[in-house]
Amino acid sequence: MRVVREPEPDGNGRQVPTTAIFLDASTCPIGCSMCDLHQFTVDAPTPLGSIPDQIRQALAGSDQNGWVKLYNSGNFFDPRSIPPDDYREIAELCTPFERIIVENHPRFGGRRMQRFQKFLRQPLEVAVGLESVQPRWLARMQKKMTRDDFDQYASELHRQSADLRVFLIVGVPGVTVAEAIRWARLSVRHAVRCGARHISLIPARRGNGWGNSIDPLPQLSLDDWQEMQRAAIQDADGAASVTIDLWDFESENPQMERLREVNLSQQPDPKTHAVEH
Repeated sequence: MRVVREPEPDGNGRQVPTTAIFLDASTCPIGCSMCDLHQFTVDAPTPLGSIPDQIRQALAGSDQNGWVKLYNSGNFFDPRSIPPDDYREIAELCTPFERIIVENHPRFGGRRMQRFQKFLRQPLEVAVGLESVQPRWLARMQKKMTRDDFDQYASELHRQSADLRVFLIVGVPGVTVAEAIRWARLSVRHAVRCGARHISLIPARRGNGWGNSIDPLPQLSLDDWQEMQRAAIQDADGAASVTIDLWDFESENPQMERLREVNLSQQPDPKTHAVEH
């Protein structure tokens, strides 16, 4: 278990202190080809009480305000990873926070999500790895879902009054920088149409090996990232915050500060937009 504290845009010009807790939990059964999160999981089912214990330890002695992310390197509503009998205690531990953000795959747990929501006093946001709307790329990632599956899940979240956060991977092995950016922008537009409140653009990494592909990943420069960030925010047209995952970037580069500033300064229109399919 590790903890990261950093500000995040709330979509209305405010920077919200956010506590991200990376929980030690059972391995995700999906096995996406680009994902490296399996390194931080365990093979056995997560023991009952382990997740609340980790949250309690992560929050000890810290300010409990703003938002909290409960990321388990898999799917929050997979009972092998997060035991449902822990839901009540998890919710109680997170009571001081304004928003709870979890990650999940559309294959898992609509009814379990409803059960968890009954214990919450604040909004629930579910982060979903759409990754790309390019169907061949989605198949290469071995996501075990289609774009239609994502769309249906987005609609279900909307019906259950849960907010949607979307993760998008920029590029796959063997494509050009221009193609990676083009499909990232198309994916941003699709995520917005599906009601995303926040969209995170993530640089493609070797991860789980991409099916042993030997093709190189597209290497975007910081100039490329800046231009894509500007264009993607324009594509979102005020309906969602669009940020770039900066964790793997060189922090000393002056352009990094500009990317970070744009991540935090977005002020989308807080209007309610319909989920379209």
